[in-house]
Amino acid sequence: MYISSLIIRNFRNFRNVVFKFNKGVNTVIGENGSGKTNVFYALRMLLDSKLPRYANNLLEGDFNRSLDSWKGHWIVISINFEELTADEAIQCLSFLEAGIPDGTNRGNYNYFLRPKHHIRKELFELSTGDERDEDAVREKLDNLTIADYEYVITVGASKMDFKSDEFYKQHVGDFDTLTFPNPEDDDLSALGQFNNVLNIYNDVSCTFAEALRDVVSDLKSYRNNPLITLLKSREDEIDKETSEEIQTTIKGLNEKISNLEPVRGVSTGIVTTIKDTVGETYAPLVEIEANLPDKMSSLLRSLALKVGDGDEPDYKGRIEELSLGGANLVYLSLKLLEYSLELKKEKAAHFLLIEEPEAHIHTHIQKTLFQKLKDDNTQIIYSTHSTHISEVSKISSVNILARKVKKAEVYHPSNGLKELEVTKLERYLDAIRTTLLFAKSVVLVEGDAELILIPAMVKK
Repeated sequence: MYISSLIIRNFRNFRNVVFKFNKGVNTVIGENGSGKTNVFYALRMLLDSKLPRYANNLLEGDFNRSLDSWKGHWIVISINFEELTADEAIQCLSFLEAGIPDGTNRGNYNYFLRPKHHIRKELFELSTGDERDEDAVREKLDNLTIADYEYVITVGASKMDFKSDEFYKQHVGDFDTLTFPNPEDDDLSALGQFNNVLNIYNDVSCTFAEALRDVVSDLKSYRNNPLITLLKSREDEIDKETSEEIQTTIKGLNEKISNLEPVRGVSTGIVTTIKDTVGETYAPLVEIEANLPDKMSSLLRSLALKVGDGDEPDYKGRIEELSLGGANLVYLSLKLLEYSLELKKEKAAHFLLIEEPEAHIHTHIQKTLFQKLKDDNTQIIYSTHSTHISEVSKISSVNILARKVKKAEVYHPSNGLKELEVTKLERYLDAIRTTLLFAKSVVLVEGDAELILIPAMVKK
């Protein structure tokens, strides 16, 4: 199961865009402010259990600013999947209406922020029939607030085409003619069925590795540390006899430490001081005891990574002694291993979203990392404005973001190209030429002399 496309309409700087993804590693290229973070946020709203649920309650400021007015419009985020598993819960995403066979391996998962049902009903009644009143429709729209909106999640809408303006007018409304559809006639094959069954957070894994995160804290925490997840997954493999032997040893250590003369001396001193202060009657009983964890699950949580650099093979220190780039590499490796083990637990899919890895990872490592960062069980989507990463990206898996006035557009550089043409282009786009993918405009020059002369002339 993997994401084949993402459709976004009216969300932040996206008025109407489609992102296309393949299995394996995918790239989102764009300059600062082009919307790379917003792409990840849209995906996380539907897939990431670590994103607070209140994040789905978007505000008026989340509507695209190129709209004349946000009032009455919908925010649409739709994820299309391919190669769905046979899992009963995941099959709820499938297209099941007439003409499409049950058990199809395609489906979608959709988010709508839209006016509540009774608001949509009033807009329909005011905009149609003999009672049509355009002034009343405008007044109704002008008086809308974000409190008049709701978000809904739907699944399995095979006829959905929110990229089409005609489809949008048909199912949301025509804001030029002020005509709105009857919500009683909502087409489930176009909008999907309300999701009352699937809790996708139980069936997929989604990890967001943000650019400026404190990865060392993640590797030291209990909640976010993938090492803990990996160790817990292997706990059942420790035989009962070994576990009991370790626990008995630790209980003996606790007793031995507690009975050390310096420890007992401090304990006695505390008791004496308290009694001298408040008297025998009110003095609480105090004793110092060693408290090393003796349960296997707690012992595994106490384990920590020791790391070192290749230049000093004999030294291994704490994770915080490692460079940020090194810590990021360790973190990504742990997540991929965690995902490969989770597949055995019948997770339907794994998604790893990596934001601007060049923020911490050395140039040469960037190039090799994304050539080798492949896992059959995981779909990886990373954003970048590094030419070193784009150089090793397959252009068939690249989405290019371009900033326009109050909105962004998405381009797919392999559109319409044959496989041989794509291969030739990928050979051509080295770290220098791949700047073509980032440019707002391009001047083609011939030879080294022109390459030196023309930029100097343009600057003048």
